[in-house]
Amino acid sequence: MPKPDLRWTSLSLGKAGLRALAEILRADLVPAGVHVATVTVDCHMVPGTDSDPDLVAEHYWQLHAERPGAWTDEIVHRGSAPV
Repeated sequence: MPKPDLRWTSLSLGKAGLRALAEILRADLVPAGVHVATVTVDCHMVPGTDSDPDLVAEHYWQLHAERPGAWTDEIVHRGSAPV
């Protein structure tokens, strides 16, 4: 998980809230067969690099394609384009 950064205070607070919400929802919804996960992007998006938005989209597809019982709770995309 990326560390909170003073330069991104409001984003850090919002992401912490989303992670907490996902944990709460996961406890209630996973037993009902609902996959709850978060994707965090820890870089600037730069097309044509390892920070390409298409690579982040692949994370969402990966989550969609996972089978129950093998679900990922969180994915952090770390590209080389610094934040």
